[in-house]
Amino acid sequence: MWTQRFAVAMLFVSGAIMTTSALAQGVEKLPVPSIAIIDVDKIMQESLAVKSARTQIDEIAGDLQEKIAAEEEAFRSEDQQLQQQRTILTPDVYTERRQDLQARAASFQQRARTLRQTLDRGMAQTMQRIQMVLFDEVGKLAKEIDVNLVLPRSQVVVVFDSLDVSDEALKRLNERLSEIEMSLERKTPSAPAPK
Repeated sequence: MWTQRFAVAMLFVSGAIMTTSALAQGVEKLPVPSIAIIDVDKIMQESLAVKSARTQIDEIAGDLQEKIAAEEEAFRSEDQQLQQQRTILTPDVYTERRQDLQARAASFQQRARTLRQTLDRGMAQTMQRIQMVLFDEVGKLAKEIDVNLVLPRSQVVVVFDSLDVSDEALKRLNERLSEIEMSLERKTPSAPAPK
């Protein structure tokens, strides 16, 4: 029994060795790595397109916040009026109006939350589009300077500045994409008119 297991193990080892040597003979010699480093974070902070997107998102978010604050104030005012009318309204009418106000306020809050999420998604998609253009430009630059490996600076512990091509990549990105249009729906979350 032991000899059978030994024979099977030897067969397996010899097969693995033969396969490995056959693979090694069939593989071409790999090229010598020629490396460049790129600081993606720095480029994404300094890019004209990113600055354009942030300006747009700040403007949209500011408008949205103003409109949300105005609606919230309108709900507070309506709530105060309802509280003042409580003594002259029947309990059923008061309860009905209170529930209606609460339902409209909850609906408004949900729409406002959805708009904020749309804003966040739009910014993420825009940043992704900018990164795709950056990576395309880095690929072209790598071919021009005969580099076959580009690593992000955040993944490298020690690097010589001579290997860093971030400034050239930023320059090319800014030339190709200095502005970007945020495509977001600028719809205001509005509550139904009070009854």
